[in-house]
Amino acid sequence: MTVSASPRLGKRLRAVLRQARALPGAAIARAVTRTPRARHFSGAFDTRAAAQEAVIRRGGQGYDDAAISEVSFDLMCQRTAWDYPVMFWLQRFLPDADALIDAGGHFGTKYIAFQDLIDLRPIRWNVYDLPAIVHAARRRQGRGGLPVEIAFHTDVTTLPAAQILLCSGLLQYQDIAFPDFVATLPDRPEYIILNKVALRDGPELYTIEKIGAGCVPYRMRNRSIFEAQINVMGYDILDSWNIPNLGHVISTHPWLGRSESRGYVLRCKTFQK
Repeated sequence: MTVSASPRLGKRLRAVLRQARALPGAAIARAVTRTPRARHFSGAFDTRAAAQEAVIRRGGQGYDDAAISEVSFDLMCQRTAWDYPVMFWLQRFLPDADALIDAGGHFGTKYIAFQDLIDLRPIRWNVYDLPAIVHAARRRQGRGGLPVEIAFHTDVTTLPAAQILLCSGLLQYQDIAFPDFVATLPDRPEYIILNKVALRDGPELYTIEKIGAGCVPYRMRNRSIFEAQINVMGYDILDSWNIPNLGHVISTHPWLGRSESRGYVLRCKTFQK
């Protein structure tokens, strides 16, 4: 038996649909992010500025926030399945390197996670992160809670020239284009290891991720455009892997589909023979 909607209900539904189609995407995102129910990912925005405005309206500050600096520290120090491709390539590159930049490296959690399987003592491990994160890391290191071998930086001008750039979980939070960031480094790294890059088949978008008591803009890039950028930067993709467990659906915008999380190993073309 088929149940049909009453004329009055059908009229209301058609009116709601007309109103929704008339709203720009940003307006819909603003409406859904006002809901009180906590979501891991919510809202969809065309620009980072629009996502950051929504974060501020929710009382957040973005990633440079002391309220989230200590969140999940112990968990991030544990090795996960998607760390092993990084360790495989890192171990191959270490004999030819004396310094590494761990961009967005938080408290040096990858150094801590890898150090009992890889001898990291010969390399200078430099974490580059935001002031709130680095301040908390130095405070913890001063209490003996972090390895003294890790150096922390908030300014790219204080970073050493390094043969290896590691970006594990950075790109979705970075507020500048990745090629522009690499161009600011003291020297062009021969190798770049990327992990947990959030990608999608459709147009690039931003959403809001809840982290502890705070929230931050979260970027999902178009995969084809991102990989074309790598080539324009002068790098070849040596390896790439998918991380199925880290794909995400925006709970307020499920029709936009599931994002993909990937890792990459890049080598600068100018170093190749």
